[in-house]
Amino acid sequence: MAICVASQWIIGGLISLPFTFYVSPYCAVPQWLFFYTVLISIIVPALFTLIINLKIFKHVHSSSKRIHPQMTTNTETIIIRQQPAINRRDLYLLKHMIFIFSMFIVGWTPIFSLVAIDYQSAVSQIVYALLQVFSVICFLVCMMDLLLCNQDLKRFIKDTILQCF
Repeated sequence: MAICVASQWIIGGLISLPFTFYVSPYCAVPQWLFFYTVLISIIVPALFTLIINLKIFKHVHSSSKRIHPQMTTNTETIIIRQQPAINRRDLYLLKHMIFIFSMFIVGWTPIFSLVAIDYQSAVSQIVYALLQVFSVICFLVCMMDLLLCNQDLKRFIKDTILQCF
C-alpha cells in the first residue's frame, strides 16, 4: 500500500512540474500549458479508465462464459443451448460503464477545453461558472449512480441507519 501511495505522489509531482517551471511572473502561462492541462485532466484519465473498464468487462464476460456452460449432456443426447452473445448481467455492466464514462467526459471536457481555447479570457465568467456547476452536477450524478448500484453499500447504509433507531 505504501508503494501505491508513494507512486501516486511521485506521479502527481512529475505531472505538475511544467506548471512550476513555466509559469512566469504575474501568472503569465504559456498557451501550450493549457493544452497540457486538457491532456492530463481529460485525455489521459479517459484512456486509463477506458483500458481498465475494458479489462474488467473482458474478465466478467469470460467468467460469465465459465459459469453458464454452453452445452448440457444427457445420457443419450447432447443438447446445445443457444446462449445470447452477451447475457443480462454483462449488458448491465457494460451500460453502467458507458454511463459513468460518458458522464465524466460530458461533465469535465467543456470546462477544461474552454480554459485551453480561451487564452485571451474573452469568454464571460458566467459561462465558466455555469460549466463548473455542470461538471459538479455530473460528478454528483456519478456518485448517486454508484450509491444506487452498489448493493453492499446500500445494505451497509441501511443497517447503519437502522442501528441508530
